[in-house]
Amino acid sequence: MSRPDPLLDLIHRTPAAAELLAWPFDFDISRTDHPEAVRLASGDALEAVAGDGAGGTFFLCGEAAGERPVLYADSEGQAGLIGRDLTAAIQLIARVPYWRDCLVRASGGLEAMCSVVAELEREYDDNSIDLDTCRTSLAGSLTLNLPPMVDVLARLLETVTRPGFVLLNEWGDAYEPISR
Repeated sequence: MSRPDPLLDLIHRTPAAAELLAWPFDFDISRTDHPEAVRLASGDALEAVAGDGAGGTFFLCGEAAGERPVLYADSEGQAGLIGRDLTAAIQLIARVPYWRDCLVRASGGLEAMCSVVAELEREYDDNSIDLDTCRTSLAGSLTLNLPPMVDVLARLLETVTRPGFVLLNEWGDAYEPISR
């Protein structure tokens, strides 16, 4: 399968970046099978590009020639946009690898989402994972700018509520939004 997204091509050609994305950032390009057949309600194209350890899948939406937002679908029937494009999604995943834990607090706004960051960062430290070193290495491998945490969480909060990207299972049932 061709990968017309330049960043996705670069990830596939850069083993060190692919390994870092898989661990500790939980974006594994070798896992592109979603647990069930899915499609967008709009009929737009949907391309699985990576998976995570919990059975979730990251999809590029739309045709290769146009805008390709990234939709995340978990294995429990929730889905939503996490980035306006793959660059924004990778920036989120690298800067805030625990973005799902922050998103649980989205109803409280950006401040509530940011309030748990220090605790979540400590969990990585407690497991001897130096996220800053991993972030720096990944950003260097992909020549990627990593905006501040508050900026990527603000973009997530804005993106996840963007209308028009409803994921349907094979029976036509809509996935629940990943933010409530």
